Amino acid sequence: MDVAPWVAVTGREILRIGHSGRVIGKIIPDILRVIVETSQLELVPKAALYLNDAATEKAKLAGFHNSHWSQFDTTLDFCNEFHAIPDKGATLTRILVPVAGPGIDPMGTLVFHVSTSGDYEHRAPLAALAADVATVVRAKLRLEEIHTAANGTMIVPIDSRDGSLVLSDRVFELLRTTIDSFPGGVCVLGGDLTVVMTNQRLYEILELPEALFLPGCNFADVLRFCARRGEYGPGDIEELAQQRIRHAKLFVDHAFDRETASGLVLEVRTTPMAGGGAVVTYLDVTARKNAERELMRHRDRLEDLVSKRTAEIKRQSRKLEHMLEHERHVNEQQRQFVAMASHEFRTPLAIIDGAAQRLIRNKAQITPDFVGHKVEQIRGSVSRMVDLMESILAVGRLDHGVIDVRSEPFAIGDLIRLCVANQTRVTPDCRFRLDIENLPETINADRSGLQQVFTNLFSNAVKYAPNSPEIFVRGWCDGGQIHVSVKDQGVGIDADDLPKMFQRYFRARTSTGIAGTGIGLNLVQQIVELHNGTISVESEKDQGTIFTVTLPHDVQDPASSDTSNIEAA
Repeated sequence: MDVAPWVAVTGREILRIGHSGRVIGKIIPDILRVIVETSQLELVPKAALYLNDAATEKAKLAGFHNSHWSQFDTTLDFCNEFHAIPDKGATLTRILVPVAGPGIDPMGTLVFHVSTSGDYEHRAPLAALAADVATVVRAKLRLEEIHTAANGTMIVPIDSRDGSLVLSDRVFELLRTTIDSFPGGVCVLGGDLTVVMTNQRLYEILELPEALFLPGCNFADVLRFCARRGEYGPGDIEELAQQRIRHAKLFVDHAFDRETASGLVLEVRTTPMAGGGAVVTYLDVTARKNAERELMRHRDRLEDLVSKRTAEIKRQSRKLEHMLEHERHVNEQQRQFVAMASHEFRTPLAIIDGAAQRLIRNKAQITPDFVGHKVEQIRGSVSRMVDLMESILAVGRLDHGVIDVRSEPFAIGDLIRLCVANQTRVTPDCRFRLDIENLPETINADRSGLQQVFTNLFSNAVKYAPNSPEIFVRGWCDGGQIHVSVKDQGVGIDADDLPKMFQRYFRARTSTGIAGTGIGLNLVQQIVELHNGTISVESEKDQGTIFTVTLPHDVQDPASSDTSNIEAA
């Protein structure tokens, strides 16, 4: 019969599996898998093989694929032709295909499933593949008969009268010696579940009363005894036992782990024998399972430890990255500061040098007014340099926590006027509008520190309002607090820059092109905070800026202040 190429390919794969050295019970699932995975057949991945048993005139389940054994009938009637019938309790159609080669009687039945109803279109390909299955099964059964005869150690065929096993004395003794030396329990079953042979270890490992279950008893009684002891969990004892009895009657290759009532973990394995029956072994694997569980617990602990350590390393890494980034930021700020400070010192030095050169060049025609003008330029530049030096030195003292805040009574109004006069001498074009009559006559604070505060604020107001020379200084009291505001009408500050204005070395975007070091406002803030006061800023770009200093009327016990914990931004 001509077959499609894909049918030939599947058939060759079946024969290849059949040529392996495994027993028939172990190759049946692979053969069924190959058939149902052939897409052209349009089969559901669920199949079984039944082999005819002349003694019972039934086809017995020999193997299955991709389903639990309980989903198949234990036996079928002999099937001599192709059948397609609805499956019980399902929406599938069962396809029954006789396992037979050309000119021979069927030796079994293949059961497949399809999800469609009506005539099945691939009968001929399935029949061809069933013939290949018959070839493999027939060859395997023949090889197992030859192997049995050659070794002389296997059980002889089932007695057709009662299904029991017939053993010669020589084979019996050899088998007895073999199973007695096995470290686990061994139970040899006949085709009707009769216990043909056991070893002593079986009774010990299952904790069975030997007198009740001697060879000759039925294995079903052993299963019922275990069910009554609760070995199979809660439920109806007979139903629990029957589930296992039905499975035992299948005589298919099967292995699983089971925990006994005493806490032992047993590896249970069923190995079918040629001609019917099976060998059931019980191996105590408690120690191995405990070791595996301990290994799993150790693995989990190790994974947890590794996870925690990894998280800690990541945290430390992020912290280190943050510190490195901060260090890079500080280094960049210091670099910018050095550049700005150099520029700031260079400007007054250039003025001094220029004034000195003019004096030298015009010494023959020097007038008192000319000399006075140049001296004022020199003094103003020197004053600017002194202010810069004072700011830099003050920042250094603050960083090392050695600045002294000495409280003394003084007139704050006079201090503000002095700072205004000093600033006017440096920048005579600026005009200060003072409204400080509401300030108290005297306050108790560090005079030199506050002089530095107002000098910086006035200098900034003038510097950042080059086209608006009027500066407004207002002072007032409120609830025991003294407030002094300095308002200019200059370039203002972007809203995004306002929160950073008191960070050291920070300069607002609107200060581009205007000389400065970026340390003045940071110094002002720290001196004010040493007086237990605050400083705030309000500004809009191109609308000017207001700085407001708030101080207590009397700074109590301000003697030496430790500022070593002040962090430079």
